[in-house]
Amino acid sequence: MNAPIAIPTGGRINLSDLSLEELGDLMEAWGEKRFHAKQIVAWIHRKGVDRFEEMTNLGKGLRARLAATAHTGVLSAERIERSEDGTMKFLFRLSDGRTIESVFIPEARRNTLCISTQVGCAMGCTFCATALVRPVRNLSAGEIVGQVLAVQRAIPPEVSISNLVLMGMGEPLRNYENVKKAVGILTCPFGLSFSGRRITLSTVGLVPEIARMG
Repeated sequence: MNAPIAIPTGGRINLSDLSLEELGDLMEAWGEKRFHAKQIVAWIHRKGVDRFEEMTNLGKGLRARLAATAHTGVLSAERIERSEDGTMKFLFRLSDGRTIESVFIPEARRNTLCISTQVGCAMGCTFCATALVRPVRNLSAGEIVGQVLAVQRAIPPEVSISNLVLMGMGEPLRNYENVKKAVGILTCPFGLSFSGRRITLSTVGLVPEIARMG
């Protein structure tokens, strides 16, 4: 069993920051069955349900406790810009007031979402606008996953995200542990179930972290 789930400032648990195992641990700590973790992940990630009272295969007591102590982790878009070719640029404001961007790019054979992994960036690449933003902090796994959930809810229901690219704001390998955890959550078969082959990580080439990836 993992360490106890830490309650963040504000008192609510970001469920999208938890792996399936961690969510199962939370259920057990609450005196519930572990299999409820799979149900919760399916409701939030696969079915796009954000209101706990609508998660009808959970008991009323569990739904009430989730509503009182947790949130789904879906980020709120402060601004969405749309281009004529269907591209959508999202500006998300985080709980600490910082902002990040994601870009949805529809094409004939794929629909790609480019997501951020940090607020700002320290790499200083001259071709990248993020180089003008001083490095502030890493995103949590939940904040990375929350971008995908938010965009999934914003695009038309008949459209789906087929590919993910981690090349928005930040250097992903400078946030190795949270990026690794987020990818694990995004590929969970009970949730969004992205294939690892459809997730691309863009890096300036941090050799020690590349070696850790295997």
